[in-house]
Parts: sequence; C-alpha cells; structure tokens
Amino acid sequence: MKFSQSICCGGVLVLMWSVTAFGQTKPAPKASGALIDVNRPIMQAEEVASKGATPVFGEPSKAGSYILRMKLAPNQTGRPRYEDQDRFITVLEGTLWIGKGDVFNPEKLLPIREGGVAYLPANTHYFQVAGESGVTLQITGNGPIKSVHSEVDLKGQAVAENGPYPRLGPPPKRRGYVDPDLLTPEEVEQMEREAAAAKAAAAKKGAAEKAPAPK
Repeated sequence: MKFSQSICCGGVLVLMWSVTAFGQTKPAPKASGALIDVNRPIMQAEEVASKGATPVFGEPSKAGSYILRMKLAPNQTGRPRYEDQDRFITVLEGTLWIGKGDVFNPEKLLPIREGGVAYLPANTHYFQVAGESGVTLQITGNGPIKSVHSEVDLKGQAVAENGPYPRLGPPPKRRGYVDPDLLTPEEVEQMEREAAAAKAAAAKKGAAEKAPAPK
C-alpha cells in the first residue's frame, strides 16, 4: 500500500513523493525463519501455522529475545520438564491446565484461562494439558534456552521422554477434570478455593509430621 502527495506552487508541479506504508495489509509469506524482523515488522494472524509451533520473532536457540506462537490440539499433553531460562506463557485462545513437579499428576492441574499469563522462572519443573477445545499460546523469553525432560514416577524412577508413561489411576475426566470454559465463574472460583485449601492442609500435615515428638 502506498501514499502519494503532490505539491504545487503557482500552478506548477514542483514535487511528487510516495512512501510505502509501515507494513502491508497482507504481507507476502516468508520462506523460512521468524515471521517478523527489523525489515518486516508486521505479522497477520493467518500466517501462523494451524498446528505446532511458529517462530514469530527471533530464535529460542540463539541469543536474544524470541516469540513463539504455539497451537495445541484438544487435550494435548506436555510431560514434566523445565527450561533453563525464564519464560512467559500467554493464553490467547482456550484454556491451558498447568501443574508443578516432576510427577505427572492431573489432580495438581490449575487452569490458565484465555487472556491469562504464566511466568515460569528458569528451572521451574512443570507439566501441562490443553483444554477440550484446543489452546493457542504465545511464549516469550530470551535465548538460548534449553528444555529438559524431567519426569519421574511415584517411586522417583526416571520416565523416558517418549514413554511408556506410568498410569496413576483413572483418566482425568473420570476424576472431574473439566474445561473451566464450560463452568460458571462461581464454579471456577470454588475449584480454586478447594485447591488452595487442599494445598494448605497438605502443608499443615507436613509441618505436623516434622515437628519433634513431645517428651
């Protein structure tokens, strides 16, 4: 898209100039690499791949800032892992369920709803599950960054990155695992209160077990 302007003086055309607009309405696709850079500063949503990860800016494997756009299929699972650099995960569409630790436990999952952000400091051990409608994420941070698979079973034995994965009981849906997008705000708040109460009770029990026995 171009804008042009003519300047006249005394009925005589003295200057005509044109400038290219900052970005295009529909940019031509790039052959490879990130979608935006200093020479191409605008990206449109339709340029993002329909699945998997799309590098938007920079590269996680190189020094400097990066932005990734990632689309997860419904109920897609990310096994326990950690990254050696800080990360910010913004949920653009759907709901992402995330839990901390190296044992994959659906009962520890907490929801990050559309518009929410998760800050994962370096070496935070976590796992995740996409909601029932799929999830679109935007991940930002500074590279180079390395992701390390860290899953263990209930006995502390290492679990291979590609499985087989330990079975911890009935599937999540049979345990009441639901997408909060299908719940009312009051129901979601109740779930979060119950999770906080369970965490507090576990902490209290752990403190009591560590307390010295009375003489």
